[in-house]
Amino acid sequence: MAERLFDEPARAWRRQRALGREQRPFLAERIIDEWLERLAPVSRDFERVLVTGIPPALQSRLGGIGEEVRFADTIDALADEEGASLDLILVMGELDARDDLPLLLRIIGSRLAPGGLLAGAMPGGQSLPALRAALHAADREGGAFAARSHPRIEPGALANLLGEAGLADAVVDVDRVTVRYRGLDRLVADLRDHAATNVLLARPRRGFGKAALETARAAFMQAGDGSATPERVDILHYAAWATRGRHAP
Repeated sequence: MAERLFDEPARAWRRQRALGREQRPFLAERIIDEWLERLAPVSRDFERVLVTGIPPALQSRLGGIGEEVRFADTIDALADEEGASLDLILVMGELDARDDLPLLLRIIGSRLAPGGLLAGAMPGGQSLPALRAALHAADREGGAFAARSHPRIEPGALANLLGEAGLADAVVDVDRVTVRYRGLDRLVADLRDHAATNVLLARPRRGFGKAALETARAAFMQAGDGSATPERVDILHYAAWATRGRHAP
């Protein structure tokens, strides 16, 4: 068995905390906009749909994409679905912080009806370079480095995993988003709202001390122009079809 990277209880708790808030996280809204645009030309009707990871304040925007639309916090809701029973599965986030992603993708594929579609979005690529550099600077000053950021999957690797899971016509592309922040704390708050903070098993269980935190804040601001720092998020949008009797857009 491969060594586990992620703390499953911490991931579930942080996701539940984020989805329990009333905010409309801006990246979640952007992802939904993209989904609706991409689904519009698809030449089939979706009867049974499972959508995971959508904040409650945004769920109404996706209520009309199928005849029966079920919302769930995590992809673990698939345990309640029969094989080959779903016409569309939409997944927001989560898959970038799951162990044994190849097996999970095969399970997702097994729940798709013939011609069913899996589509989703998650951070990947070179996301959060300014944050990673700031955390590195704080660790360097303290003389010890810690597991403070997740490994990120690249688009080509994700496309290969979708194909290896038995899904067809896999497409992965990148929506590169740049956001300007006036401070490190605002970025961290946004990450919490998106359930995107560190859930590595090897992560430090205690936060930075005062001096290290000030170093991280200063390093983050020095990466900008003095008033704000641009931060980058690579959103990987992916889609693939159940192989039997699939329909293309």
